[in-house]
Amino acid sequence: MSELGTQVNEQQTDMTGLGAPASVLDAQVEALLQRVAADRDRRCAQLRASTERQARELLRSARKEALANVREAITRERKQAEQALRQAQASAALEVRQREQQATRVLLEAMWAAIIGVFEARWADAARRISWLQAAVRQAQALLSERTWRIEHGAGWSEDERGALARLAAGGDDRGPPREVELACDPAMRAGIRIRTPGVCLDATVAGLLASRAQIESEFLAQYLAPSSEPGRPAHEHE
Repeated sequence: MSELGTQVNEQQTDMTGLGAPASVLDAQVEALLQRVAADRDRRCAQLRASTERQARELLRSARKEALANVREAITRERKQAEQALRQAQASAALEVRQREQQATRVLLEAMWAAIIGVFEARWADAARRISWLQAAVRQAQALLSERTWRIEHGAGWSEDERGALARLAAGGDDRGPPREVELACDPAMRAGIRIRTPGVCLDATVAGLLASRAQIESEFLAQYLAPSSEPGRPAHEHE
């Protein structure tokens, strides 16, 4: 029995000696695995943090770029809208001017079509004809220095009318002696007279009075388009 106990004790001693190294190795492996796991976790955490940071930066950059693109698009659209508006306004203004010019042309054509008849109607009125002749003679007195006048008139004048015109043109007062007046008939003349001196002609016929076409049109439009006291009524209708 004593020997058997001794063998058992020796076996236990041998087993204890063999088991100790196995436990240290396991512990070392476990520690190494833990370090590897910890390093892996740390690296994963770093990688995850880096990835999240990059993702945030990419997202921020994408938002910034998108915002810039939106602003650029809005600016571009606004400029295009403003350009389109300016073009529309210019087109509308051009159309208005063209319509106004067309209306002005129609108005002037109507004026020129009627004005000769108006002058001839004034000439046919005896009182207005005398005023016409007096105005022509006064203008000639102011402009013509020669004392010899040749006055051309239309057909159909009576001797009394010719004599009255000669006396009116001759003058003769404290401003100087009477002029020498020659009367001549021009059958083509329908209204008005022409007063001639050497090198100068004062044309008081309808054609002469209407010779300054641009000035006549300007004065007519200024009077016709002048503001009236009644809305919607041209100024000339008040005359």
